[in-house]
Amino acid sequence: MRSDYEVRVATLEDAAAVDRLLHASYPNLMASSYDEGVLAPALEVMTKANPSLLGSGTYYLAELSTGLLVGCGGWTLERPGAGTVEPRVGHVRHFAVHPDWTRRGIGRAIFGICERAARAAGLGAFECYSSLNAEKFYGALDFKRIREMDIELQPHVVLRAVLMRRDV
Repeated sequence: MRSDYEVRVATLEDAAAVDRLLHASYPNLMASSYDEGVLAPALEVMTKANPSLLGSGTYYLAELSTGLLVGCGGWTLERPGAGTVEPRVGHVRHFAVHPDWTRRGIGRAIFGICERAARAAGLGAFECYSSLNAEKFYGALDFKRIREMDIELQPHVVLRAVLMRRDV
């Protein structure tokens, strides 16, 4: 049983703290899978908290008693980038763990909350666009690789990712 952090629902007021977590996590953890020329422009987009996620009620934060965020992640019905909804399919979104706190079950704990909420909402499957470095994490959660793909984060900012899927 964890005692060093609590998982709670994010709010719009958490934007600056989520930005700090994303800035600490993504450049550090993604550097082994992407070259600098691809990663640098992608990070400009990816290290900003998404207000629609923060206000969704399905985005969660792992927080220490000091107020430091050590993990985040959630899900939506809308497919990232497209906004389309496929019946009974949720989309895992914007997971990150602080590099000093990896391999402590934080991402798994947040995903567990996502999974329980998705089941309660009647979903049958989750999809995610995994970064190349996160594929093993999602694989450990029983996601299956569908295919590699390029995600256009902004015009002329493209990141290679892996489409993954699992039953809820």
